[in-house]
Parts: sequence; structure tokens; C-alpha cells
Amino acid sequence: MRIKPVKIVATIGPASHTEQAILELAKAGVDVFRINFSHATREEAIDRIAWIRNAEKALGRPLTVMGDLPGPKIRISDIKLDTILQKGQKFIVSKDIQVGDANGCGVNQPTVLDDLEVGADIFIDDGTIKLTVDKKIENGVEATVIVGGLLKPRKGFSAEGLSLKLNDVTEQDKKAIALLIEQGADAIAVSFVQSAKEIQDVRELLPSDSRIMLIAKMETAKCVQNAEEIVEEADGIMVARGDLGLSIPIAKVPLIQKKLIDLCVRKAKPVITATQMLESMISKPIPTRAEVADVANAILDRTDAIMLSAETAEGKFPAETVEMMVKIIAEVAGDVSVYEYKERKTVSNAITDSVGTIGDLIDGKLIIAFTESGRTARRISRHRHQLPIIAISPDDATIRRLNFSWGVYPQKVAVIRNFEEMLTQAKGVAKNNKIEPLIEGDKFVISAGMPFGETGTTNMILVQKI
Repeated sequence: MRIKPVKIVATIGPASHTEQAILELAKAGVDVFRINFSHATREEAIDRIAWIRNAEKALGRPLTVMGDLPGPKIRISDIKLDTILQKGQKFIVSKDIQVGDANGCGVNQPTVLDDLEVGADIFIDDGTIKLTVDKKIENGVEATVIVGGLLKPRKGFSAEGLSLKLNDVTEQDKKAIALLIEQGADAIAVSFVQSAKEIQDVRELLPSDSRIMLIAKMETAKCVQNAEEIVEEADGIMVARGDLGLSIPIAKVPLIQKKLIDLCVRKAKPVITATQMLESMISKPIPTRAEVADVANAILDRTDAIMLSAETAEGKFPAETVEMMVKIIAEVAGDVSVYEYKERKTVSNAITDSVGTIGDLIDGKLIIAFTESGRTARRISRHRHQLPIIAISPDDATIRRLNFSWGVYPQKVAVIRNFEEMLTQAKGVAKNNKIEPLIEGDKFVISAGMPFGETGTTNMILVQKI
């Protein structure tokens, strides 16, 4: 297996909806598979999860299942077939319209129209269609079409300054959450998060002993304002640049991306950078130079993971797109600089702050982190040392959760009962792992906690030589 510190998330869709396609994507380098419940049916989701678990067994490495909730997305109404909007024409968006046509449409959350001001730009279908508000009218607005095209039913509706009025978990989301719990998914991406409350509301729907990660999708202006509290509450975030770029001025997105990644690295929370990363590979076998630079810059920003959406869900070259991601990671990740961040000196923080530095100073080849919950490995990971981190745990949930973390290669082992067993296992993994198998004379660093089998007990650094 090639060392690939930055993780790859791939969306499953019509182009990858077979067991063989999922296996090929995993072989190409996918770590996390995303199932988008805005489109996937219950039956499709169940099939995909089963296929992912089969691929996991076939390849002998953990693969992670992430369900992406539709959320309270603002969408336009149903639209009559073959409705085309022409540049320059007038168009009404109204609370009263149930089925739209070339003259106007409705929206599924009518109260948001109250927020629209004269001069505001409206984006439909991820910006494929653009309008500008001319005036407010009773129960809506009248606008001019700036960019026309085919108006499709129930597509996304966005405008700068809009805020969602409905914060409760939708019925559609509740059904998806129940299915993901039933099928043993590893993570849930929560859409259109605006504050910590949305994460708390979803967490309340999970069983009390659930290990499912909650990933906050950062795609609204309000989520940027409340980023600190959201990152604190969530288990990780996704910088969902598509909707984010429609709800704030698009020129602000690159800097916000950097700030959100930095916040997550400091908090040792996984961060995924998403949307249009290799968009041209939906239809072409090679990406644009700008797309390659975009992926590279996200890596240099220290993102934990990069995500493919339509590229693997609908594109002609799903596996080739993943392989291109792997090539970019291989070229760029070695230039990510070490992140020096010190926080209050608990014993576990002091240990995880020091492991990578010690490994560098002794010219070590590997870090082996024993971890029950995954927290130790994530805290070592946030410093972005170049040494591979093999995270050892007896817990399947921990192993799969760590597939989101930079430079961490999770591996399941038997429960450890004493120091001697720990040392024996560490040496065995150091010599026989698929990432960086060590030979005689190679040095490596062990991080562990005593007593064994308890979370939050990291208190030991041990340097060993093969």
C-alpha cells in the first residue's frame, strides 16, 4: 500500500453503484465512502453499505461509511417539463406557486423570501441559473434572469444573506439516521449546520452508546460565524464549498477554507475539504491545472481529507479520478510543514505533542499509537509530522473513525492486558505492517497508556529498535 497521509472521501452514485465499482474505488485509494441521502433510496443505501463491508474484507483494511443527510436545504418547487429561462426575462419567486414554469416558481421554505433584498443575487441549481432581485412583491420577489438555462424541479435555491428558519431535524433526515444506525454506519454528515444545536439535535437521536461520528457541513454564512462552537460540538467538519460559495461572497471562500482547516487542526478534529475538486474529470480523463492546484493547496492547508462528489458518483472516470487524487497527495503531502501547537499541559497532551518530535530527532521510521477511542492518534496527527502513525486498537468503531485523520493508518489488534503484550504487538506491527515495514536497525516510537484498556490514559512514550 502506498503511504497516503491525506485521506480520500468518494461519493457513491449511479456511476459507482455496483459491488465491483466500489471495490475498484477502494483499491484505487478511497478511505471513506459517502452515501448522499438527497439522492440515494433506502434500498440503494443498504446495498452500498453491504458492498463497502465486502470490499473491506476483501482488501483487509478498514473502510468507512458516511451517510450525508439532505438537511433543511432550500429548494425550488416542482417545475413543468422543459422549462427554459432566457437571459433578460422577468421571473417571480413566490410563496404561492406550487408548480413552477417559465414565469415563476415557489420554494419549500417560503419564509426565506422575506430575507431577500433588492439587488440580491439568487442562485438556482448550484449557480447554473442566476437571477437578480428587482423588487419585492406581495409574498415574494420579482427578478431578472442573468444566466438562463433549463430549470429543473426541486433544485437548490440560495442567495447571500439567507438564513434557514427551520432548525429541527427533518423527517427525511430522521429516516436516514435510523437507517444508518440500523446498518452500522460509521459517520453522519449533518447538512446546513448553523450552530452547535443542529449537531446536538442529531446526537440526541443516536443510541446512548453510539460511536457514530457527526460531521458538520460548513455551508452557510451563519456556520462561519459560529465555527468555534460547531467544531467543539461536532466530531469533525466538512468545508462544503459549493453551497458555502453561494451563501457568502465567493471570493471569501478560500480564506474561510484556510481558517476552518486551521481551527480543526488546533482542536484535533478531522476536516474534509469538498466540492468541485476535480470537477472536469466528470467527463474528461485528466483534470485542469487549476483543479490540481486547488487540491494541492487544500493539502498544504493541512486538510485531513479531500472529497470527490459528482466525479465518482456520476463521472465517466471514477477510479481514474481517485488515482489522480493519490498522485497529487504523493507529490504534495511531503511538503506539509510541522504544526507547532501547545495547549494546557495535561500528561496526555504532553505525550502527544512530543511523539512526532522525538521520532524526527531519532530518525525514526514509524509511530505506533495504542488508542482506545482514537483521541491519542488524532492528537499526534494534528502536528503533521511526516512519520506514518499506525493506530492500534481492538475496537472496530475506533479503527474506522480514524480513516478521517491525516497520516493515521488504523489497524485492529487483540485486546492488550499488560506491558509485555503491548511491546510484543508493537514490534510485530512495526515489522509486518503494509505501510512502512521496518528492518533490523530501524527505530520507532510507541505511544500508549497504562492501565491498558481505558480511554484517556496516554502516559507513555517508548523508543524501540528492531
